[in-house]
Amino acid sequence: MGTETIGIDFGGTSVKIGLLSEVLGGAAPEVVVTADHDGPEALVDAMADVVAALRERCPAAAAVGCGVPGLVDVPGGVVKIVTNVPGWEDIPLRELLAEKTGLPAAIDNDANCMAYAEFRHGAARGYTDVVALTLGTGIGGGLIIGGELYRGSRCAAGEIGQMSIDYRGKTGPYGQPGGLETYIGNRQIGELAAARLHDKPEPEGGWTPKALAERAAAGDAAANDIWIEIADYLGCALASVAWLLNPQAFVIGGGVAKAADLLFEPLERRVRSMVSEVISQDLRILPAQFGNEAGLIGAAALAAEVS
Repeated sequence: MGTETIGIDFGGTSVKIGLLSEVLGGAAPEVVVTADHDGPEALVDAMADVVAALRERCPAAAAVGCGVPGLVDVPGGVVKIVTNVPGWEDIPLRELLAEKTGLPAAIDNDANCMAYAEFRHGAARGYTDVVALTLGTGIGGGLIIGGELYRGSRCAAGEIGQMSIDYRGKTGPYGQPGGLETYIGNRQIGELAAARLHDKPEPEGGWTPKALAERAAAGDAAANDIWIEIADYLGCALASVAWLLNPQAFVIGGGVAKAADLLFEPLERRVRSMVSEVISQDLRILPAQFGNEAGLIGAAALAAEVS
């Protein structure tokens, strides 16, 4: 089985904590409600209490890893800022976790953790060059190059959602035109569906990617055309990445990816139409194996490297 480790997936709503072997086996992780704890130290104390309980059940647990939705200085072990959680700026999380749990600790960005989960235990197991994406409210990414997680000089690599697919396109949050996630984030897909399907009854809860997929799967040609357009947008970005990195596989997860063949079939055609046969020959475009537990699994897998 290898070294047992504990993974923590830090979210703005909740923190999920579990033993790697148990979560891989389908067990639900323990949950700590983020807002129930005032400030970083109180929340880390709550995490440490859960880790202690898990260690009582599994004394062999040798390290703990934490995935964080924000900017992480991995070499320094510092969380620079956490998305949507106030008070989390310049927090030495690796040191705090090690001190309060008594275990070696690792921390990283949650998208990197997702990529590492799929590389070590999921859809990309056995590959050495992988680009992983999460498609949701925004678009996150992680890179495995030569069998190693590639973070970049300031641990900010892999932000595929900010890649431009149109130099005259919509202006993104950092001033760049045509950023991918300004076209196919959850909100943008909903807006596109509302505009194109304005003559159709709006689903309960509004036009979400799930509702759009259900409408397309039921035979609505206009809804299916929107998924083809989404695949075109995404395909432009992935083809550019394929020319740059020549990966063996793209692994795609997140809520938008649940559209399955509605997205993956046109996406496969689009990407292969824009790259050379040499690049296309061994390239795989794969759905992620893990869903909501990917961050926890990846954090626990990274912890194995420091145990």
